[in-house]
Amino acid sequence: MGINVIGITHPAQVGALPGGTNVLVLADDGTYADEFLDTDFRAHQFVVRAHGRGSAFFGVADKARELGADRIFFGGAHDTAAVLTAGEDPVLVLGVRPPGGPIACNAAFVEWLDRWPRPARAYREDVDHWLAENALREGLRVELVSWRMEPTVPMRRKLTA
Repeated sequence: MGINVIGITHPAQVGALPGGTNVLVLADDGTYADEFLDTDFRAHQFVVRAHGRGSAFFGVADKARELGADRIFFGGAHDTAAVLTAGEDPVLVLGVRPPGGPIACNAAFVEWLDRWPRPARAYREDVDHWLAENALREGLRVELVSWRMEPTVPMRRKLTA
């Protein structure tokens, strides 16, 4: 087991950690930095400044590359993503729940990030599309995974006529 970098945008996103050496990276505008650093999550902890989803992802990915991470889990660590990112070949795993689901990738995929120019739209909410477009253009493996979501409407809603 190698180094897993788990990117979050709020301390409440820390869940069960995968096996190996885990590094939590909080990517936010500084709002939750003190709370995050004051909590013992039983992992190495870093904070990067970010404004928006894409900015947060790139901050986490850049820190992961700096640390020599084997895998990145952004927006939640999931068993499925851990299995899909375990290989040596570049792979991108995208969650398919709006607005933007979890993102996971391995070190081989992170190496490709430096090759692609990062337009302004990628730093905002469109990072998922930007990652997928570049990966598919290069012939890299992209996995779409549907993780369980919390329902936004109660299932037992009574319908009246």
